[in-house]
Amino acid sequence: ADGPADTATGRAVTADDPVRVASISKLVVAIGVLRLVEAGTLDLDADVSGQLGWTLRHPDWPEVPITLRLLLSHRSSLTDGAGYWQVPLGEPLAPLLDDPRAWDSAHAPGTFFRYANLNFPLVAQVMERATGERFDRLMARLVLAPLGIDGCYNWASCDAATAARAVVLY
Repeated sequence: ADGPADTATGRAVTADDPVRVASISKLVVAIGVLRLVEAGTLDLDADVSGQLGWTLRHPDWPEVPITLRLLLSHRSSLTDGAGYWQVPLGEPLAPLLDDPRAWDSAHAPGTFFRYANLNFPLVAQVMERATGERFDRLMARLVLAPLGIDGCYNWASCDAATAARAVVLY
């Protein structure tokens, strides 16, 4: 561990400081999904529309169902082009998918790998609706606690001492 944990205070990073892990968290989400698949709660190859409560379809290929397998493997034909990060917390994602930039217009779902962060908020929503549990708490129960990982999916669910030691993202 080397460098600053917080440039404003001059605090140096240590190996024990919690860090926002960004896209590596997708692997942990996949483990959580697979735990729910093993329990019979989710099906990797089922159309996710039923769990979402609205129809998720590529506008150019509406006959092709989008599944957890496609979302997890970045083969759903979704893109990040419509600006998923601009959707306010608590607001639905479905309206964003009306924007043509949300979709890869050249490839049907299941035919092409295209990395898209947008897949994972949808996966999280499927997990929440299938279990009735808030995503961060569900991940703690399914993955973090059983593996003995003292981590969290948002700083608000970490204890105050852990959040205070967080490495500032620059």
